[in-house]
Amino acid sequence: MVNILKEQLNSESKVAMRVSKVSIFVNILLSVIKLGAGILANSGAMTSDAVHSASDVLSTFIVIIGMKIGGQNADEKHQYGHEKLEYIVAIFLSILPGLTGLGIGYEGIGRIEKALNGDLPAPGILALIVAILSILVKEWMYWYTRNSAKKINSPSLMADAWHHRSDTFSLVRSLISIGGSIIGFKILDPLAAIFIVIIILKVSYDIGKDCGGDKKIDFRGSWCKRD
Repeated sequence: MVNILKEQLNSESKVAMRVSKVSIFVNILLSVIKLGAGILANSGAMTSDAVHSASDVLSTFIVIIGMKIGGQNADEKHQYGHEKLEYIVAIFLSILPGLTGLGIGYEGIGRIEKALNGDLPAPGILALIVAILSILVKEWMYWYTRNSAKKINSPSLMADAWHHRSDTFSLVRSLISIGGSIIGFKILDPLAAIFIVIIILKVSYDIGKDCGGDKKIDFRGSWCKRD
């Protein structure tokens, strides 16, 4: 009976890890494509969404790191265990998208001023095409992750599935703003960029907040000790 349970847990872990790897690959690919489209098509909304996809990659890495490191036992060098290493990595990774988001937000404010003065060129059609492509990919990721979550009865994977669905809704707003900018409402694109930056900052904050919780991290040398 114990062996059967172990095999089941191993099987579920493999499914979760496979879905995580697919999620990382897709988000990295989308991030690169969106960044290129944002720069080439002069779309602040698409550039901001590229950073949003990159922050999703960092979030998935934190989950994997937690699975790999957090469960290790204490040893001679790490007599307090490895659990808090996950929190240290999470804090570090939460800072990166936050700083990038602030930079993009600052640029977005400047683009709003240009739009109000009539000096901001409209985004190119490439940004619109990439937005549509990204929506289709994210919707596929939602169903792929959702089906895997139901297969192994995983609440965390189901939550990740809904994360993909929320990304789809965000992309729909970007699509509308880019389309509106192309037909003449140029301020919509930088406004959408600012909106996405707010989402990035919230994700960054949530990662940093969740990594600590009610625990106080005490740095002693190169490792963390339990309270």
